[in-house]
Amino acid sequence: MTLRVPCQYSIIQFMPYPETGEFANVGVVLACPQMRYLSARIAPVRRTKRITDFFDGLDARVYREALRYIEADLQRFANVVLHDQMKATVAFSEITRPREALIRYGAIRTIMSDGHPDDTLQRLYERFVERDFATKEYHETAMRQRLDDLLANAELRSCFTEAVIGDENYPVKFPFVSINPDVRQIVIKPLNLDQDEPYKIFEHGHAWLGRIARLRKHGQLPGTVLFAIDEARDGERRMQAAAEISADLRGAGAIVEPLRNTDAILEVARQAKM
Repeated sequence: MTLRVPCQYSIIQFMPYPETGEFANVGVVLACPQMRYLSARIAPVRRTKRITDFFDGLDARVYREALRYIEADLQRFANVVLHDQMKATVAFSEITRPREALIRYGAIRTIMSDGHPDDTLQRLYERFVERDFATKEYHETAMRQRLDDLLANAELRSCFTEAVIGDENYPVKFPFVSINPDVRQIVIKPLNLDQDEPYKIFEHGHAWLGRIARLRKHGQLPGTVLFAIDEARDGERRMQAAAEISADLRGAGAIVEPLRNTDAILEVARQAKM
């Protein structure tokens, strides 16, 4: 049975202009007193573009110095809790007390940790700082709408429906699956390869590579699989990651087209016409 322990956490906020009340989430601090645990996950100091884009005119050096200071302070508290020189509840209260500073702490919240608190901390960080729900789900929802509009304008929307491909052992949902039984089955899937870190591009791409391989192994892979992608167009490492995933998908037998290449996407979609 998985051990569930109560924890408290607070979102770390960067607020350079208190007059406006605007802030950016830059980290999470988590305390699990039962396990004598206190730790924090903070955004990489080198990643300043999101902050300077939001706070127009802000010197990136101000943000970097504030993050380095708070990172050292949090590490000091984590060490004293680890060596039982201070209770986690006391340290957490001291860290999150209200103060006038560039770095502030949001409302204290409670969560039950399933497994090690490190995993819980990482999940909270990904949600509140990296906004993984936005990059993976919201972005692809917008991409799906663009595809929907593209097919509708070409009078092809009625040729596709959302459906599950596979069998009861391995079902995979696709947003666009051709319904004409007289032609080779076509599925179209929007795929976001324009994420802010190369490892996220690899992880998301590998998930779909695995699904394609599993459907093929089960004899359930449609005749034509088209991934309409938003690919990274700046940042050498991000572009390399997107290109590598695209090449791997093509190697697995899929068609890969940037979503902006509407003519190429429609050429494939027209094959499903009734």
